[in-house]
Amino acid sequence: MTPRTLVLARHARAESNAASDAVRELSTQGHADAGAMGRWLLGAGYHFGAVVSSPSIRTRQTWSDIQACGVTADKVRFDERVYDGDPAQLLDVLAEVPERARNLLVIGHAPTIPELADLLADPEASDKAAIDALRSSFPSGCLAVLTLEEPWEALALGIATLSEVTTPRA
Repeated sequence: MTPRTLVLARHARAESNAASDAVRELSTQGHADAGAMGRWLLGAGYHFGAVVSSPSIRTRQTWSDIQACGVTADKVRFDERVYDGDPAQLLDVLAEVPERARNLLVIGHAPTIPELADLLADPEASDKAAIDALRSSFPSGCLAVLTLEEPWEALALGIATLSEVTTPRA
């Protein structure tokens, strides 16, 4: 079976003031950092079969800036459950991803994105430095890269290998 790659991303840095949380936009630095995320993903050779993102303005802008760097996806979906869901709800969202998508990018928010990465990662099989980085800090613009053998609908706790946690900066 061909391994699958799951990249869990926290949106880039956002402005602190807005009419509501959902409409907060990326800051100038956030746009630059989202571009750095895109360059990192492009340099790592990622093409995504699917992208699932929170519908918030800052996550949409993060994806737009990543995409502007040349990162491509076959299908992009914005799902409210990524905005306000817990890790269990995100597992439900991921179970809906088509099997043909071998690489998946999820763009969401803290604390749910790092919590999901921690729950999915097998601490014995994963890179120890990546586990330590994940558990110490998951700032805006951070990416967690996990690999797994199981289909998306069979995602379960502790079945993935966490290989990298990185925060590209402009």
